[in-house]
Amino acid sequence: MDFCPNKDCSNHNQPIKDWYVKIGYYKPKNTNQKTPRYKCKSCGKSFSTHTNKSTAYQKKPEINKMLFKLLVSGVSLRRASQILDVEYKTIIKHFGYLAKQCQELHKEHLKTIKTSFVMVDEMETFLHARPKALSVPMIVRVKTGEILGFAVAKMPAKGKLAQIGFDKYKWWDDERPKKFQGMLIDIKHCLTEQPTIKSDGNTSYPKWIKHQIPNAQTEQVLPSDEKIVNEQGKEFDQLFAINNTFAKMRHDMNRLARKTWSTTKAIHGLENHIWLYVAWINKYKVN
Repeated sequence: MDFCPNKDCSNHNQPIKDWYVKIGYYKPKNTNQKTPRYKCKSCGKSFSTHTNKSTAYQKKPEINKMLFKLLVSGVSLRRASQILDVEYKTIIKHFGYLAKQCQELHKEHLKTIKTSFVMVDEMETFLHARPKALSVPMIVRVKTGEILGFAVAKMPAKGKLAQIGFDKYKWWDDERPKKFQGMLIDIKHCLTEQPTIKSDGNTSYPKWIKHQIPNAQTEQVLPSDEKIVNEQGKEFDQLFAINNTFAKMRHDMNRLARKTWSTTKAIHGLENHIWLYVAWINKYKVN
């Protein structure tokens, strides 16, 4: 231990030499191995080598890595509980822990990025019932395929579902302008002074982008021009980076598949799941 875990103790920020004493051992339930315990000479706080770890109070920290891999490989939360042979409520707790860790890793990663070319678009899904439509705007770094930012926004359903959403679920809010621009605010420090932001033909995107990143150069690709033929005579998708990301998400996150029994029951659950996928795509080291 480098410092006392008690934030009010003088040995927390500036520990003196030989500031603690060994007081015995204990056996964590998950390992059943002897772990030494210590006590601060100044405040009397007892602690172990596990106290300052993020998994300190988890009874089954060993499932974290496998749970992370399962949830970005098309496995649902309930199926993961069966595979790992733990209770569903345990999966939910570890799911939240992993999402928070992924979010913190992403914040640190964004500090290392400076890019001039990104793509933006939205993917549509729903909350429990199709008339309760959701939009998932996302911004992807073209050079590496990394996900830089995303949001989850309520939106009115389309077609015949719109009236059902209005009458049955009171679902008429459109949060897309606010959430899309909020996403841009969160990642604009990663962009160069005059970045290029490429998107499809949605007429709202240039307006939202200019509001938050005035110096950005916007490029829009109309549906008729999305796929072009390159010099080698092969068909090329001009929005490949973002379209490929969405296609992989629908394959790897069962709640986003177009035909699935597993649906999103809460917006924060979808957000947490996407944070895991961001960490997977961006290759963060998750513990």
